[in-house]
Amino acid sequence: MKRLTKLTAVVCTLLLSSCATLFCGTKEKITFDSDIDQCATLTIDGRKHKNISFPYTTNIYRSFEPTIVKAEAEGYETEILYIDKAFNWVSILNCYDILGWGIDILSGAVTKAEYDYYPIEFEKSEAIE
Repeated sequence: MKRLTKLTAVVCTLLLSSCATLFCGTKEKITFDSDIDQCATLTIDGRKHKNISFPYTTNIYRSFEPTIVKAEAEGYETEILYIDKAFNWVSILNCYDILGWGIDILSGAVTKAEYDYYPIEFEKSEAIE
């Protein structure tokens, strides 16, 4: 009986470790919106999303660094957004499990985007003649 109890405790510890990675994943959905009617290009951490229309929802990776978004549309100035990260409180479920904390930290799951909706305010570019 003691073996079964110990085995159950070990299995539960392994299954419940890295809670943020398991429950939240390493990516999250973010929505971008703008008031322009034409297609645009978003470059998110170096990855281009071409011919998108707004609102646009995509996944970004969780990490400790801010996510950099460059928004471009013909006839408008290029806009740069920085998506700051905040602590993901689901990580607290790891409690004292060092392995779980390590996995969540390495995967970036201990962070999340500060917001899940970002408006992009494009400004008309001034043509030089």
